[in-house]
Amino acid sequence: RALYSDFVDDLRAITVMRDYDRANGGQARELTDEKLSDQVLFRLVNNVLIGELAKKSGIVVEQKDIDAVKKDILEKDFKSIENAEKAIMERYGWTLEVFEKKVIRPFVLQNKLSEKIKNDVAVKSALRLRAEGVLDQIKGGADFAELAGKFGEDGTAANGGDLGWFGKGEMVPEFESVAFALKKGELAKELVESRYGFHILRVDDLKTEKVKDEKGKMVSKPTVKASHILFMFPSLERELNAQLKQANIR
Repeated sequence: RALYSDFVDDLRAITVMRDYDRANGGQARELTDEKLSDQVLFRLVNNVLIGELAKKSGIVVEQKDIDAVKKDILEKDFKSIENAEKAIMERYGWTLEVFEKKVIRPFVLQNKLSEKIKNDVAVKSALRLRAEGVLDQIKGGADFAELAGKFGEDGTAANGGDLGWFGKGEMVPEFESVAFALKKGELAKELVESRYGFHILRVDDLKTEKVKDEKGKMVSKPTVKASHILFMFPSLERELNAQLKQANIR
């Protein structure tokens, strides 16, 4: 949980930051009182949810983790502790010790949790098995668009997985190399793995267009119309969204 005193303290600090930016042309100068309050509430809720997830995952923040980030910040942004203390007091009204507690520690915890979620081998293996099961259904004659609507985890799911037309250089390399190797109407026999997750890929159509290159010369540009079903890799953002839907926030 977060205390009301935390809200008051953080709101005071972000108001100081806005006033500082108004005097120095910073990005926060346009924030209204309502937006300031919203930012503080979002941050507090985010920190509570991250804390609960970290506890379930057995993640703890050690002083050496905080010291490493603090050292990096001091060297890159302030050059000395004295400069850091002065700048943080001017911008937030906080001491360096308070800044460490309210900003550096949550930052370290969030990064450690994000890495653990992203690199969870068991979750990734289970996701692959799930995607392979859907791919086998499609190979067995199941309707691609219907399964895309049921299992797809990106914005294309509502359109049966339709990605539209694209040329080379418009998709991530792993996806693109497979797409341009398939024939019209062909389904990729294996899952395509990209930084986003596992894709079930089908090429729906092919064509070649005449376009001008950088020098103004007419060249042939092959394009592909494809559909996919994306099984997204786990991420902190997705975990937080799921946690938020279940949370009782008052």
